[in-house]
Amino acid sequence: MRASILYIGIVDHDNTPHAVQFKDGVNVITGRSSTGKSALIEIFDYCFGSSDFSVPVGVITENARIFFTIMKTGDTVLVLARHGDSNQVFLKEEFELSLFSSIDWLNLSYFEKDYFHPLREYLKKIKQYFNITVTDIDEDMNDRLRRGARASTPSVRSFSSFMLQHQNLVANKHAIFYRFDQKEKREQVIDHLKIFLGFADQRYFSLKQKLNELEAARRRLIREIPKKKDIEVIYRSKLEQAIFAFESITGKRLEMELSAAISSPRNELNKLKARKIQYSASSDEHIRLLIKEEGNRTALTAKLRESQISLAEINSTMEFSRLYAAHNKEIGIPRAATISHASCPFCHSENHVVEESANKLSDAIGWLNAELKRSSYRQLALDEDQAALQNEIAGIRSELAVCTSKIRDIKKQTQDLKTVKNQYELSVEAKLRIEAILTELLSVKLAAPDAELKVLDSDIKNINDELTANYDLKEKIEGAEARIRALLKIYGDRFDFERSYNPINLQFSLDSFDLWHQTDDDRKVFLRAMGSGANWLSCHIVLFLSLQRYFCELGAGCAIPSILFFDQPSQVYFPTILDSADEFSPAQLAAKDTSRPKNRAVDEDIEAVTKLFDQMVIFCKETAKATGITPQIIVTDHADHLHLKSGAVFEDLVRERWRDAGDGFIDLRALNA
Repeated sequence: MRASILYIGIVDHDNTPHAVQFKDGVNVITGRSSTGKSALIEIFDYCFGSSDFSVPVGVITENARIFFTIMKTGDTVLVLARHGDSNQVFLKEEFELSLFSSIDWLNLSYFEKDYFHPLREYLKKIKQYFNITVTDIDEDMNDRLRRGARASTPSVRSFSSFMLQHQNLVANKHAIFYRFDQKEKREQVIDHLKIFLGFADQRYFSLKQKLNELEAARRRLIREIPKKKDIEVIYRSKLEQAIFAFESITGKRLEMELSAAISSPRNELNKLKARKIQYSASSDEHIRLLIKEEGNRTALTAKLRESQISLAEINSTMEFSRLYAAHNKEIGIPRAATISHASCPFCHSENHVVEESANKLSDAIGWLNAELKRSSYRQLALDEDQAALQNEIAGIRSELAVCTSKIRDIKKQTQDLKTVKNQYELSVEAKLRIEAILTELLSVKLAAPDAELKVLDSDIKNINDELTANYDLKEKIEGAEARIRALLKIYGDRFDFERSYNPINLQFSLDSFDLWHQTDDDRKVFLRAMGSGANWLSCHIVLFLSLQRYFCELGAGCAIPSILFFDQPSQVYFPTILDSADEFSPAQLAAKDTSRPKNRAVDEDIEAVTKLFDQMVIFCKETAKATGITPQIIVTDHADHLHLKSGAVFEDLVRERWRDAGDGFIDLRALNA
């Protein structure tokens, strides 16, 4: 996103502003140690919504009444400010850019109380200026229910991981990204990147939620299909018995197809209610049905007994097998028998009869051991046969119970005709029983699973088609990785790496945010194993230039601001803790550095630092030409008076130089005057 910082500063107790002004492109703030250079990145981070107040304690914190950052986003100027260690953040939108050509007028009265917001509310408000409109990123509502809250929504705080390289991070071999030491924040940045890059919007997450709901419903339906089949069997049996009772008492056939009654109980119920009771006193239908069911009962009883006998035989075999196996464990089984030959004790002539017998014994032992090994498989087969027979017997018993119940109904109807009710009353009762079963079926809602599955599958396909057409994240992420990999190659070739890593082949994963060098034999060499601080620094710079170039190529579709902070990158070559001179002197710094290898030439380090700034200048020019966006790179460092080869003049890049006594972010000479 096209964005830049105009000012970073404070207003002191005397109501006077102290600030550094920035431009597009490379900005350098140079000077001695402890002049407030590193405070700039901390003030920006604090005003941008950090929950930590990490501005270095000292002159700045002692004199500051309020910290501020003024940013330009598009045609809008945002003024962000906070009091020290406060949970309230000032946010004001201005539309007159000319107002900020100078900020000598800025004082405490500008920061009106009405523009301060609690930090949480501020983070919600500032999102709109970076086109972050996604408010619900849960893809599965069940996850939200288990978690008890929404997933963390995208925040501008995640931007800082792509923008800020602090002094202790810019050449770190163990860490690359700011805030990644906290697992939760690392996961948020990685998860939110697809939103920042414009790959996913609120529609995407709404579709994913709906898709997961439909897929969960489909899984539930598939699990319920066996249950519905069981219910269907129960009601089929109930209807069959009720129809049997109706036909036996009326002597008339009831033309009702069971499958149709179960799938469409409403239609059959309406037909039955419209049917008048008709019966035949002279019909012998009950006799026919009784004979039929008694025949069925006889056949089922015979089948049951056969199955019971088979089950008893299997149980006996299994018990014998179990006892046999237990007995075998107690007996030592020979594994082999070998006799090469035998000889007569008197004449010493060889005899091969014993040898042949021994070989036969050996074969027998081999066969026995093989059979014993197969016993466990036979046991498994018997278990399967036993289970199958038990299920078969249960089914026969169920059929036998239905058959017996039908016979009992016929005999009870005959008894009732003698003592209690007439044939008409019994016919009405039988009809009402069928109606009651059909009414129950209506409440059970036995919808056809195939039809429901068809609808669900169609809805799932439609959503997947839309996700593939508009939000193919896998393809987009792979495309992004490929482009970043190409940029890593371009910028990697421009920076210095040790000979063993030349040519450098840096790779970066958007899934894990790991960076590594890929060797010719496809071995991954991660940053921590890449040797010197110069390698680590180059890896950091190359990666962040590549990422920023890619963000600029996405243009307005990317929410991440085109801003980079590098704090003390030259410390790899000249440790900043030693820099207290009035002028930047590489030779003096090198002489004071006790950890420095004696054979390393100062000119080589100056050349490396010069190349670093040259490449930043070239990067900004090339990116502006290719994308129309000029990135803003802010470098706070003690390197100075470099002779750049890129055509730029180092002095033109310097926004502030703090070398004289009293110089710094806060001019001590003015305070003491």
